[in-house]
Amino acid sequence: MPSQSDPMNPFEEAKALHNKGVDGDKKAVIQANELLFKLRATEPDDARIEAYYGSTLVLLGRDAVKILEKADKAEEGLDALNRAISLDANIKEIRFLRGNICLRLPESFFHCSKTAIEDFTFLLDRYKENSSYLTQQQVREVLQNLSIAYQNAGQPDQADLVLQRLNQMD
Repeated sequence: MPSQSDPMNPFEEAKALHNKGVDGDKKAVIQANELLFKLRATEPDDARIEAYYGSTLVLLGRDAVKILEKADKAEEGLDALNRAISLDANIKEIRFLRGNICLRLPESFFHCSKTAIEDFTFLLDRYKENSSYLTQQQVREVLQNLSIAYQNAGQPDQADLVLQRLNQMD
């Protein structure tokens, strides 16, 4: 695979399209998904490709009209994200992707707040080991998301503890 920083790298192109899709560009989601599908065939054990592919599936579900298609794409996307973690559990970018997706899916249907908690806790644990692992803005974002994930998981006391930690930062 070409260098990650190469702007002509198909993976970088797919990530850029993915990010446009996150911002609401439905055509970019389709393009990113198609590109990542092809990349996945040539690099089946690349955790980052698998993670972004999974994220595009969730985005396709977000944009789908039919309820069953929404659910099926989201489940398929979560499966790909979980596979990406199994390929390499230490990639920060993948933990952010999966955690944020799990945070935004309805808990009553997908039951993945525990996964979001796992990912956000992983990120904070690495930050404790190495203070350059996350920026201060990322730490705040992770703490806010972790608090919401605890709330969604029915653990308001844990959510409050995380919010106290966030307030101590300010």
